[in-house]
Amino acid sequence: MDMFAKAYDVKVWIIIKKGNYTLPATTPPLADPEDIDSYTKEQMEVVRVYNKARNLLHNAISGEEYEKISSCDTTKEICDKREVTYEGISKVKEKNINMPVHDYELFSMKE
Repeated sequence: MDMFAKAYDVKVWIIIKKGNYTLPATTPPLADPEDIDSYTKEQMEVVRVYNKARNLLHNAISGEEYEKISSCDTTKEICDKREVTYEGISKVKEKNINMPVHDYELFSMKE
C-alpha cells in the first residue's frame, strides 16, 4: 500500500502516514471551512490532496472492510485501523511467532 500511495502522489502518502499536510506559513487560516470560494490556491491544493488520499484508501478496500473504517474521520485513522486489522499489534504478532517455537520446544517422545 505504501508503494502505491507514493507512486500515486507523495503528498498523499504523507497525509496517510503522518495524518496531516501543513499549509505554507503565509497562508491565512480559513474563516469558514465550508465556504469553498474563500479558499486560496494553497488551501485548495491541501483539500485536493486530502480528498485524493481518502479516495485512494476507500478504493483499496472491499465492502466488508468499509464497515470497519466508515467511522474514521482522517486518513491516518483509516491507515492505523487497517494496520491493526491486517498486521496486528506488536504483542499479537510476537505471540503468533513464539507459539510454534514454544510448541516445538515442548515436543517430547512419549513412553
